[in-house]
Amino acid sequence: MSIFPVGIHDLTLAIPRNRIVLSELAARRVAQDPSLERHLARAMTSTGQVAMRYPGLTEDTITLAAEALKSLLDLRKDVDVQKIRFLLMGTETGVDMSKAGSAYVLGLLQKTGYPLPTSLATYQVQHACAGGVLAMLTIAGFLQAAGREAETAIVVTSDIARYKAPSTAEVTQGAGASALIVAKNPDLMELDLQTMGFASHDVDDFFRPLGSTIAIVKGGYSLACYHESLAEAFEDYCSRASVDPAEELKSVDAFYLHIPYSTMPLTAMEKLLHKYLGFDHEQSRAFLEERGFSAGLAPTAQIGNMYTGSLYLSLAFGLKERVKVWGKATPGKKVLMASYGSGNTMAVFSGRMAPKAVETIARWNLDQLLNEYVDAPFEDYQAWIDTVRTSENYPSLLADNPPLPGRFALTGLREDGYREYELR
Repeated sequence: MSIFPVGIHDLTLAIPRNRIVLSELAARRVAQDPSLERHLARAMTSTGQVAMRYPGLTEDTITLAAEALKSLLDLRKDVDVQKIRFLLMGTETGVDMSKAGSAYVLGLLQKTGYPLPTSLATYQVQHACAGGVLAMLTIAGFLQAAGREAETAIVVTSDIARYKAPSTAEVTQGAGASALIVAKNPDLMELDLQTMGFASHDVDDFFRPLGSTIAIVKGGYSLACYHESLAEAFEDYCSRASVDPAEELKSVDAFYLHIPYSTMPLTAMEKLLHKYLGFDHEQSRAFLEERGFSAGLAPTAQIGNMYTGSLYLSLAFGLKERVKVWGKATPGKKVLMASYGSGNTMAVFSGRMAPKAVETIARWNLDQLLNEYVDAPFEDYQAWIDTVRTSENYPSLLADNPPLPGRFALTGLREDGYREYELR
């Protein structure tokens, strides 16, 4: 059986248009409770967060995922959708305790003119923020084993990060989705599926109880779990690849990690570089900047935590910057990635830029994605925090907050709890 290289063929992102600047949010919270001033100021400084995106009342994880997938299919009209064999979704903020979010997304795309086949499998992968990456890695391995060169898979991620408000965790909320094509002989990046490293532990650093829209997070503990599991999974990766950790770090051309907030991957990488290369703070920063690390962090400071999509957000913006530096030398460049899911699991894996990576990335309009926003008033943001959508109140909410034309929307909540969607 022939073994084809498998990896990421292309990817797109979708984020809500509603934005609130955190300095404004903090000012309003302090006006309500002056005792919060020092805590919120410290939280914004330590996390590096500047603004967050949040969904409108007619948006949820399904509509955001559908927007990302629609953008992907519009971008890649050369892809034969009839050859799509799998549609997977990674999320930790699903809308249904039984039905996979990918099934909702499939139906939405099918009824709005995208002829996705019925001869495919849809399912959902959950492990906090790692679900989207675990979905990608497992289906990539399946495609490689199957050996059918023409078949492809779609992986979508979508999440809405919610915490107690007001609290210091409130400044690390966010929302967004991604969609990617996983294929043989990919245009963007070939994945090394032989030497993935893993680490998993049963901990309570972060969780969301059944029925709750709000996650419970132990900030300092979760940070420590992230750091420890990154080192453990990296060691597992190096062991499986039979490489020296120090030499492996020096061989990497770019690093992209899961980003709960913009400073967290930086501190994690500094610890890793100190452990294996003996670097101090300044040496670590110089090493990472040589590899364009900050370009992958910057969008999270403006968007917030996308949970399962945060690694892909970093990857897209980071690669967009790197190809300007690498130019024609882009194919073959080595990328190391790490995805963390609280509770917890860490995956460390690598890929190499594919021959058509430069032209693939050139089609991405990431600046437009980042710059299309509405600075919503605090009252609208507070309404999003306070509103619980029910079958009784949703018709009036929909009347007062009509969805934007041309976008997917939650258009109905039946009495039995089933959610109905349309493209408006």
